[in-house]
Amino acid sequence: MIEHEALFFKNLKILQDLKFMIYERTSPAIDFHCFGILYLEVNQQQIDLAAEYQALKSDHSLGEIAQTIINHYQLSQFYSGEY
Repeated sequence: MIEHEALFFKNLKILQDLKFMIYERTSPAIDFHCFGILYLEVNQQQIDLAAEYQALKSDHSLGEIAQTIINHYQLSQFYSGEY
C-alpha cells in the first residue's frame, strides 16, 4: 500500500472513532444518520469533523476533541463520563 493511502485510511479510522465517541457521549444520542464521512449535520448546522480534529489534534486527546465538539456545538444535555 502506498504511504499516503495508509495515512488516508488511518485518518478515516480516527474520524470514525471520533464520531463514535460523540455518539456515545450525547444524550439523547445523535441519530447515526446525521453522521457523514467528514461531517456531522445536526441542529441545522454542518460540523466539519475533519477540520475540528486537525485544529485540536496537536494538544488534545481524541476524547477531549469529542467533548470539545459536543460542548461547543451544544450537542448534548449532559455527559457524565471521563475523557
